[in-house]
Amino acid sequence: MDVSVRDTLKPDRTPLTTGDDRLHGLLVDRRALFAAEAAAGDPDAGHRFPVMAALVPVATNRGGEVAYPGDPMCLYSALVSTILRSVERRTSGLPAVPHVDDVYPDWGLYPDARYRLAESGPRPGLIADNPTTDGKVFDPRIWDEAARRLFVEQVRALRPKVLLLSAVSAAHRYALEMAELAKEHAPDCLVVLGGRHADETVRVDRGSGLVQLSWSSTVEVVRDGRSARHVDFVVAGDGAPLLDLLMRAVGLVSEPGFGPTDVDRVMDALPLIAAQEADLTGVGRVVGFGRDVIIQPVEGRAPSRAELPSPYDAFSVRARFGVFDRAGSSIHGSRTGHMMTLDSCPFKCTFCSESSAMKSLPTRFAITETQEVAARVQRLVDWGAEAVFFDDPVFWGGNWTAITAFCRDLLAQADQPCTGHLPGDPEHRSLRDLEWGAQLTVDVVLNRARWADVGEGLDLMREAGCSYVYIGIESMAEPVMKHVKKNLLRRNPEPWVGKVREALEKIRSHGIRVGSSVLFGLDGEDRTTMEETIEQIGRLIDDDLLIMASPNILTYHPGTSVSAEHGQDKLDYHSRKENRPPYTYFEEAYPEVVSKLLAEDDIWYIHETAAKRWGTVRNSAAEGAGAD
Repeated sequence: MDVSVRDTLKPDRTPLTTGDDRLHGLLVDRRALFAAEAAAGDPDAGHRFPVMAALVPVATNRGGEVAYPGDPMCLYSALVSTILRSVERRTSGLPAVPHVDDVYPDWGLYPDARYRLAESGPRPGLIADNPTTDGKVFDPRIWDEAARRLFVEQVRALRPKVLLLSAVSAAHRYALEMAELAKEHAPDCLVVLGGRHADETVRVDRGSGLVQLSWSSTVEVVRDGRSARHVDFVVAGDGAPLLDLLMRAVGLVSEPGFGPTDVDRVMDALPLIAAQEADLTGVGRVVGFGRDVIIQPVEGRAPSRAELPSPYDAFSVRARFGVFDRAGSSIHGSRTGHMMTLDSCPFKCTFCSESSAMKSLPTRFAITETQEVAARVQRLVDWGAEAVFFDDPVFWGGNWTAITAFCRDLLAQADQPCTGHLPGDPEHRSLRDLEWGAQLTVDVVLNRARWADVGEGLDLMREAGCSYVYIGIESMAEPVMKHVKKNLLRRNPEPWVGKVREALEKIRSHGIRVGSSVLFGLDGEDRTTMEETIEQIGRLIDDDLLIMASPNILTYHPGTSVSAEHGQDKLDYHSRKENRPPYTYFEEAYPEVVSKLLAEDDIWYIHETAAKRWGTVRNSAAEGAGAD
C-alpha cells in the first residue's frame, strides 16, 4: 500500500458558499435520499447510525499487582465533541434546509440525575438496549476469553456503523484483535483507532513539518503485513475535534440503511466539511486505509479545555479508588471522578510519553480559569462523586498561583446556587465532605524561590479537601537519577535521596498523605541500584512518609528519548502473544518492550523483594485507580 499525504486543512480557508458548490449539491441529494427512511414513530431514526466506543485493555490477566485505571478519561475526552453535536442534533430535529449534520451518529441522550447517581461500577446489559450516551461504551479492563465473548455479543446485537477504539501502546495488540472480531461479526462496521498509541506513532517532525510514522504504528504494521487490515481510520492529535470531523464525514457519505461505506469517500469528505467551518479546531492527523493509505493533516485552532465539554457530561462516575475512603461507601474505596487541568508535563523525563518533549501544545485550562474547574468539580459531586483525582502529569503544571486560586475557588463553590448545567440536574450536594488528590513532583514541592507560596498552597489544598498527593520518585539511586532529566529547571542541585525525603516531609507536615511510583530499568540501573531503591523506599514507608508505593519497570514508548538512546526503534506492540509472569505483575510490561537493562531474573527480584520489604504498602490491582 502506498502512503500519500494530503494538503493540510487549515482554518484560514475561504468558506464554501451555499450556492452551486459540491457540498451543497451533495446535501440536497442526501436530504432527498434519506427522506424515504422516515419512520412513523421516530421520523429521525433513519438519519442516525449506531456507534460503539471501547477502551482497549492492556492486560490479559490480573497478575495480582497490576494497577488498573479508573474511568477511561482519554476515551471520554475524545468523545465529547461528537456526542455534544449528536445530542444537539437529536433534540433540535432535522434542520430546515439540507445540512452537514442531517445524518449523524446515534450517541443517545445524556443520562438524567437519577441514572448518574445510581450507575457506578461496570456497565450492565447490552449497548443496543441503553438509550444514554453513557451506555455506548464497552469497558472490559481485562482482555480474556470472557471479554471476547461479551465484545462479540455487543457487536452482534448493535451492529455498529462505527466502532471507536482507544488504546495505549500496550493495548494495541488487543485493539487489532477487537477490530478483527468487529469486522467478522459486523462486516459493514468502520473501525477507528485513537488514543495514546496513535499519538505516539503518527507524529509531525517539528523541524520539517513532515509526517512521521513509527515502525510500531498501525499504518506500518498493516503495510508490511504484520497484521491484516481491519482498522479503517487512525486519529492522532486533538482527539475530540478530529473525531467529530471524521464522524461528520462518515455521516456525509453514508447511504440509507447504513451498509458498506467507502473509506476513500470519507477521506474526500473531510476537506469539504472543514472548508465550511468558520472556526476549524483541532491539530493532528486523520489516516484512512482506503485503496491506499491517505494521511490528512489538520492544523486548526488548538482548543482549550475550558471550551470543550466536561467528559462527564456524557458519562456516569463509575470508578472507585481505594486511597480515598472517607465516604465509607465501599470496601473498594470512594466513588471517584477523574479530572485533568492539562495533558502534558512541563518536565522532559526521558521515559515519559506525557512530557512536553512529546507534545509541545498541551490542551489545558488557563491559570485564569480556576473557577471553571471548581464548577466542574461541583458537578461531579452533584452527579455522585465522593472523591476526585486530578490526573494532570503535574497538578496545574506546578503553578502555585493557579493551585492556590483553585483551592480558594473550590472553597467558595459550596456557596454557589445550582445552575442546572444539564436537564434534570439535582440541587448542589455539599463539597464539605469531598476528598481529592493530585500529582506533584519533588522539585515543584521544593521550589525554594516560592517557599512561602508552597506552604500556603499545601495548607489550602488540605483545607479544600485534598488528602492525597502522588509523586513520581522513580529511583532512589543517584547513578540512575542523573540521567532522568526530571528537574528541568535544576533549581535544587542537592542529592536526590535527600530531596525526596524533604519533599515528602513537607507534604506530610501539612496533613496530606503521599503515594509514589518507582521505576526500574532506567540508565545506570543494576542489581545494586535496585536493592538501594527498594531499601530506601522501605525506610520512607517505615517513617510513615509513604502510604503507597507502586513498583514499575521501564517499558519503551515510541518516540521517547530513552527508546531512541537504547536503539529501540522497532517495538513489538502488535504480536498477540500471551504474557507471562513476572511481566504480568507490572502494568503494560511485555517481554518485547521492557528495558534492555533488565533481565527476567531482575524483574523477579524487583517483584519479590519489593513485596517483602514494602509489605501491604505496595500498590496492588485493587488499589490502583489512575485514569487512562
